Amino acid sequence: MKKMGIYSLLIAAVLLTGCSQKEIEVDANSNAANSEASLNQVATNESSMAVDQAMETAENGVYVTINGKKVFLGSVYFAFDKYDISAAMRDVIKANASALSAYNGKIKVEGNCDEWGTDEYNYALGLKRANAVKDALVADGIDASNISLISFGESNPVCNEKSSECWQKNRRAEHRLLP
Repeated sequence: MKKMGIYSLLIAAVLLTGCSQKEIEVDANSNAANSEASLNQVATNESSMAVDQAMETAENGVYVTINGKKVFLGSVYFAFDKYDISAAMRDVIKANASALSAYNGKIKVEGNCDEWGTDEYNYALGLKRANAVKDALVADGIDASNISLISFGESNPVCNEKSSECWQKNRRAEHRLLP
């Protein structure tokens, strides 16, 4: 009986001291040997921060400068618990791909979710959303080797109200330009 209590205490301690990963980044070209390294890699080098800071945020996307021309990259929104792209969002992706075709650097696609679901589920859903956008960009002519994926799950909301309109704003994928 004492052993059972000790084992229960040890199992509870292991479960309570587990750590969660708040940011998952996947390099689009990684193979199985590189996938663990790319999952733990965080794109915070100084040059990428300089590019991200130069972006001008708009309500439904960002304005960026590509080859001296200011262009709008729209956010791609998703339905609750979905990662398939609607017809309206397909048009946004086509416009983004057209603007990005003149860009020679790396593109980071960030997947985001609302607060519903567990952290693990939302990170996986955010990655599926980012991958769906990447696939659409590749279909529209963007080189897959220039696209990396990241999932923020529910940890990067643009709206914090408890309403369906607010939750909809958080179910999105966004584009960031890296040098």
